[in-house]
Amino acid sequence: MGVTGPVACGKSTLGKTFLCESPYEGSITFGGKELGKMEKTDRNRMVGYLGHDPELFHGSVEENIRLGGKEGAEEMIRVVCLEDEVKAMENGIHTLVGTGGVRLSGGQAQRLALARTLYHKRPVLVLDDPFSALDKETEAQIFLNLKELAKDSIIILISHRLYLFDQMDQVIWMDECHTKVGTHEELLATVPSYAELCSNQTKGGSF
Repeated sequence: MGVTGPVACGKSTLGKTFLCESPYEGSITFGGKELGKMEKTDRNRMVGYLGHDPELFHGSVEENIRLGGKEGAEEMIRVVCLEDEVKAMENGIHTLVGTGGVRLSGGQAQRLALARTLYHKRPVLVLDDPFSALDKETEAQIFLNLKELAKDSIIILISHRLYLFDQMDQVIWMDECHTKVGTHEELLATVPSYAELCSNQTKGGSF
């Protein structure tokens, strides 16, 4: 499910609502259970979240992905199209990334954080602008890999880049405290602002 809208329309706030960091009105349920009434440990097992800024620590590429997990990290590195770049590092998967990922480019840090989120699989994944530092070709390939890897999960992808939104099952358009929900085609036909934004990006005006 894609979520988009103008700047400061509440997209990121919606994403953080799934973390229940602050009270919310209405209802958010999964499997018949209200998120806000769950124990935090149960909610953490259900919702995976990736925000704007990658939170990386001064460990290796592998350690930043696994966080103590027992499975190997190589598959997730492939999924986020980081495989060749990791192989080129001085110590490969064991290369230290520096506090906050300072030894990585913005796109590498973003993909490493995404690899960690996908490694610790959850039924619901909330990804807030995870491709903002990537070129369109890399983003498109990761999106294909993501759809295959997480096909049994609910993925909520928050983004201002819309050229992949025609592949979403549903799209949420947010603007001025209102939302419209439908397929990409339905929103093109019923929401002029969405249609205009998609048209501008198709022409290359936003990238």
